[in-house]
Amino acid sequence: MSAAHHVCVVDDDQSVRLALASLLRSLGYEVETFESGNDVLRWLAHNRTACVVSDLQMPGMSGLQMFEGMLDMGVDAPFLLITAYPTAEVQARAMSIGVRAFLTKPVSAQALAMHVKQAIDRTG
Repeated sequence: MSAAHHVCVVDDDQSVRLALASLLRSLGYEVETFESGNDVLRWLAHNRTACVVSDLQMPGMSGLQMFEGMLDMGVDAPFLLITAYPTAEVQARAMSIGVRAFLTKPVSAQALAMHVKQAIDRTG
């Protein structure tokens, strides 16, 4: 599988995870879904992806902690963070460590599509 058009979606809410994956597949991306940060980190230890789209608040490991784990592993895939509870403090922290986009739920299909495309285009 080519990593160039591959997107990982991480959200503990199955309905959100499936909706995001369906949207991204309709745009031509190959999508792998995960319900936790630990699951995607294990997968990324052996696989490559063009982009990661993750919820912020999840049990066990937040999306921000997961991104920090990716950085520690040397995974440089663009990271987009989605949250229903945005705060200026969390957004500033996220952007300061390299998160490409900080989106608020419910995220529009157009906004997600644009940010994923921009993130992948910048790394390609």
